[in-house]
Amino acid sequence: RNLLNVLDFLKSPNAKDLVSGTRDRVNLYHKFRDAYEASFPGSIKELMLEDEAKKAKKTSFWDSVMDAKVGSFKFGF
Repeated sequence: RNLLNVLDFLKSPNAKDLVSGTRDRVNLYHKFRDAYEASFPGSIKELMLEDEAKKAKKTSFWDSVMDAKVGSFKFGF
């Protein structure tokens, strides 16, 4: 998940202003992604698929607090 967060950050329009330690700040997203894919082929796509599956499986807040059978709220601690 952290890798996907890094890729999202590097994709942001102001990433070139926020990243330090490199003189070449243009196309950081593409350079990082290409280098990572060269070292670990297919891993980014696999992580994206796992993340999408988790999001699809995750219930909404309303569904988690509302029990349709009983018709009342439930609380989990």
